[in-house]
Amino acid sequence: MKEKLKDLGNLHAGERRGFFLIVLVLLIASAWVGYMKFVYEPSERDLTALKAEMETWSALRSAKKSLNVDQLAEPFPFDPNTIERSEWIALGLSERQVDGIERYVTKGGEFRSKKDVERMYTISPEMYVRLEPYILLPDSYVRAARPPYEKKQWPKYSKDSSTYVANDRYTRKLFTKTEVNTADSITLVGLPGIGPSFARGIIKYRDMLGGFHSLDQLEEVYVLRDKPDAIARIKDLLTLDPNAVHYVPINSCTVEQLAEHPYARWKIAKPLIAYRSQHGPFAKIEDIQKCVLVTDSVYDRLAPYLRLE
Repeated sequence: MKEKLKDLGNLHAGERRGFFLIVLVLLIASAWVGYMKFVYEPSERDLTALKAEMETWSALRSAKKSLNVDQLAEPFPFDPNTIERSEWIALGLSERQVDGIERYVTKGGEFRSKKDVERMYTISPEMYVRLEPYILLPDSYVRAARPPYEKKQWPKYSKDSSTYVANDRYTRKLFTKTEVNTADSITLVGLPGIGPSFARGIIKYRDMLGGFHSLDQLEEVYVLRDKPDAIARIKDLLTLDPNAVHYVPINSCTVEQLAEHPYARWKIAKPLIAYRSQHGPFAKIEDIQKCVLVTDSVYDRLAPYLRLE
């Protein structure tokens, strides 16, 4: 022991300080462990209280499970298409599950068989097994059988028939031509080759113009652009009534009224009305060409929609 202390004395000052620092840290750590053990070591009383709390919590949990089982113990027959929200809850579904079912029905969903109920993501497989015997729907949905197709027999004609009778099957249906400036969308859709989209486009552009003065203007309809074949077919079904066109009184209209016309807009309306204000009313429609921005092409398109009065 004396030799070890002698060796310690032979250490230089830095080594001795390090040695004593290590010893000090070990002493502090040992004291801390002892203190924590003394302070936090649970007593027998604490352990007994903790055990009692755990037993109480377990009993409450078991009681809750038992209560849920009792609540769900009596399912009743039901039609999922007519059942009320409160009845879904009485069957054991949560508010959130019922919300999902109501969203499905609101969007047009329908339960046609038990399989449709089973597919609902809000109903768990266990819940479905429990409710399935009480669902007032067939097990699966079967589409109604279509009547058997009966092939129609058409008369046949030999090549050497002296008189040929047209086959009604291929007789083209005749349509009365429709006046395009007064027709509504239902009338236009009733014509062959004109669907709802074409009808809406034709009427929208017609109303913007104030009416068509030429069937060639159909080429300007947005939905008919780049569809020359469709335009050609539609032209054969339509007629024009010039008296149905709405005209713009060029000598009394405001710049806003003229600018509403697709052939004028603000670019033409502003200088035209400014010219009229400076030089007075137009004596004839051709005088609008005195406005520098009214080119020949603008005049040819706009003039049919203008009147002096």
